[in-house]
Amino acid sequence: MPRVVKIEITEEAETLKKLLVQQKDKRSFERVQALYLLKIRQVETVEHLAIIIGRGRRTIQRWLSQYRSGGLAKMLEVGKSPGKQPLIPEWAVEHLKVELSEAEGFSSYKEVKIWLEALLNIKVKYDVVHHLVHDKLKAKLKVPRPVSVKQPEGAIEAFKKKLPQRLEALIEKVRQVYQPWQRRRYWCQDESRMGLHTMRGRLLTLKGVKPKGKVQWNFQALWLYGLVEPLTGDSFFYEFCHLDTVCFEKFLELFAQTYPEDIHIIQLDNGGCHQALDLSLPENVILLFQPPHCPEVNPIERLWSEIKKALKWEWFTNLDELRLGVRKVLHSLNQTIITSVTGWDFIIEALVVAGI
Repeated sequence: MPRVVKIEITEEAETLKKLLVQQKDKRSFERVQALYLLKIRQVETVEHLAIIIGRGRRTIQRWLSQYRSGGLAKMLEVGKSPGKQPLIPEWAVEHLKVELSEAEGFSSYKEVKIWLEALLNIKVKYDVVHHLVHDKLKAKLKVPRPVSVKQPEGAIEAFKKKLPQRLEALIEKVRQVYQPWQRRRYWCQDESRMGLHTMRGRLLTLKGVKPKGKVQWNFQALWLYGLVEPLTGDSFFYEFCHLDTVCFEKFLELFAQTYPEDIHIIQLDNGGCHQALDLSLPENVILLFQPPHCPEVNPIERLWSEIKKALKWEWFTNLDELRLGVRKVLHSLNQTIITSVTGWDFIIEALVVAGI
């Protein structure tokens, strides 16, 4: 025969009734309901109470035991279930974050899966890896910036760090040779090939729709020589048919004639036409060479990308049409746009330190 529950409920029935209405959690509601039903003597046994509430007898006994030991507050303490353990533990996720923060990255989500298994001994399905990396960590496949295998280790960081000192040394020499009132300016120079072969880029389509872009295979081209001043956004471009010392020398001559009153420090790469022994420089031009195989330190490279982006998927039937297209893009590049693209912090800070 079921035994009558022996328990002293200190709360009044009216208090429990009000408290019952206030409960927003089902588990807390059930606990208060149990006390209320016992208080008003609607039930007297654990078995009867378990049937009404829809819980097991042992669960009801555990609730009442909690009430006896700590009162209503103790009984309403609802323990949180630890839940399902993640297939990829937190410590492994932290290791993965470190790897994903490196510029080299992974070539695919499958490679991440292999890495987890080989290095951390965590075997999970591809879908689990994709959900973690793509959805939770927001790491997505991107087109990488090409880096030459010949680039010296740490060359970029060293160039950025030493640029202020190099500029100060050049300015000191300038003071000894040139008139003190002449303005000193810092430019970044490079050349880029522009051709009739269609410039391609990404296209946006709906999921499952493969984009198509019409391409013409005509390899006639011209060379665009350029100079940009990151501090002001001024620029100077000129077209040549070749990339060689003769054209580069003529380009510098035309540039110097355009700005004859200023002293120009020009940052450029180590191309053969830039370092030829027979290269003749204008009197007001000083060359400052960046590290070999490090185009990343020259902001005009980014400007070339913007120009070519504006020309992607355009068709030009001959070089004259290409010239008009390039000229149109160049005319749209005002000083504000050029400064926003080429005014890199490490260059501007170095110019301030050097007093340019």
